[in-house]
Amino acid sequence: MYMLHDIPWAEILVVLHVIVVTVLVVRVLYHQRNTGVSVAWILMLMAFPLVGAVGYLLIGEPRLGSRRLRRQNELVKFYQGFSKKYLHNFNQHACSGLNERYHGISLIAADKTGFEATEYNHLKLLTNDEEIIAAIRYDIQHAKTSCLLAFYIVDPQGEIIELLNDAIAAAQRGVVTSMLVDSIGSVKFWRSDWPQRLRNAGITLTEALPVQLWRTFLVRADLRNHRKIAVIDQKIGYTGSFNLVDPRFFKKNAGVGQWVDVMMRCEGSLVQPLAAVFAGDMAVETESNLMQVQQWVDSYGKQALVHNLQLAQQEQSGVVVQVIPSAPEQGSPVIYDTIVNAIHAATRRIIITTPYFVPDDALLLALTTAATRGVNVTLIVPEVVDSLLVKYASRAYYPMLLQAGVKIALFKGGLLHAKTLTVDSDYTLFGTVNMDMRSFYLNMEISLAIYDEGITETVVALQNTYLKACEFIELKTWQARSKWWGLVENTVRLVGPLL
Repeated sequence: MYMLHDIPWAEILVVLHVIVVTVLVVRVLYHQRNTGVSVAWILMLMAFPLVGAVGYLLIGEPRLGSRRLRRQNELVKFYQGFSKKYLHNFNQHACSGLNERYHGISLIAADKTGFEATEYNHLKLLTNDEEIIAAIRYDIQHAKTSCLLAFYIVDPQGEIIELLNDAIAAAQRGVVTSMLVDSIGSVKFWRSDWPQRLRNAGITLTEALPVQLWRTFLVRADLRNHRKIAVIDQKIGYTGSFNLVDPRFFKKNAGVGQWVDVMMRCEGSLVQPLAAVFAGDMAVETESNLMQVQQWVDSYGKQALVHNLQLAQQEQSGVVVQVIPSAPEQGSPVIYDTIVNAIHAATRRIIITTPYFVPDDALLLALTTAATRGVNVTLIVPEVVDSLLVKYASRAYYPMLLQAGVKIALFKGGLLHAKTLTVDSDYTLFGTVNMDMRSFYLNMEISLAIYDEGITETVVALQNTYLKACEFIELKTWQARSKWWGLVENTVRLVGPLL
């Protein structure tokens, strides 16, 4: 008879290892839509079998859980039904008036989200934290019916304490006030006494994508709601890169300087889609929220219909804008497809600002091809970021970009957190999306596609002010660095698609 010590444990473990790695490699090939992500995971599984296997089971696939996925399916129907019933007739005119180059791009987003381009909009670019906070506070203070706030990070320090107190005061005077705050992005907020204070004041407060340790193998924990949305009275909307943080206090010991953000204050027909995105995000979190939001649909829709009729009667002009919500469960990376197609549509100029730049092959090809066909391509990134892995992964792409003629500018005035893309003189993409795979494939994001010369030139002017605080990278200088850095950067680049 075999004794316990006679069992060939080493051989059994090797066989188990081969089986586990083989099964997970098959899953990678079956489930991953991006080639770079697939290659990165296969490398992880081969090089670090145990760590790679655990990592893939935890964060390898965008699993949201069956209940949330069902609510998400309801959300997609909500978007499409809302737009078709209340916005479609007005949006058709806006879409027909688009530049032919951008008409197809607008259809990409409309097909996945239901939101077409809208007209009769007025936008104001807010370029520094003081005016952003002051504007949001003013509108909350003067809110009459509703105040909706959805933010990835809420950090109650400095001016943000006063803003939250404004929200409390609004709720206490009868304004319907709701807040959606991400679980991981605002972990300190959720551990503080602020949630109870806000709820005691009558604010509906919901935790976005709450993390439950026991469910981490069933539901992916690092999918985040990265959106920043404020909607006041269904008439005023905000979105952009700004979280509810006071940059004088936020991460002041991180060694990256103050965060530099932008927001767009919006009035017009695009506010209703922004409100619909907020309502949908609330709905997918809990069954009670879903039921409540389903009751809100007609209210939102009727307000949208009346508002758009009034705008059509009063306004002779306005900015054409398309609201683009993106999320991993939408079936395809709508914002990624939009960005790549917009870059291919450029004929003269592309300027990008992003704090995190980790492209895949298709995006890299789009940028380098644009530069080689004569388009003036400028990439503005912060000199220092709060992630070493992202820093080195980004730098691995610099030689290819520089050789193609792309200008790379390192911003020295802090952590440039603004996410902007301008194409030629008449197209702007503005919102919460970073130029990395996380924003394209994993996070819930919000973007505005703006089809307008005036706003585009305003954003370009802002981008040019950033350039004044930048140092351009020279190809020869970059190539003269120690070969060691190239090895480090290219090694990190292998896992870049997972960052």
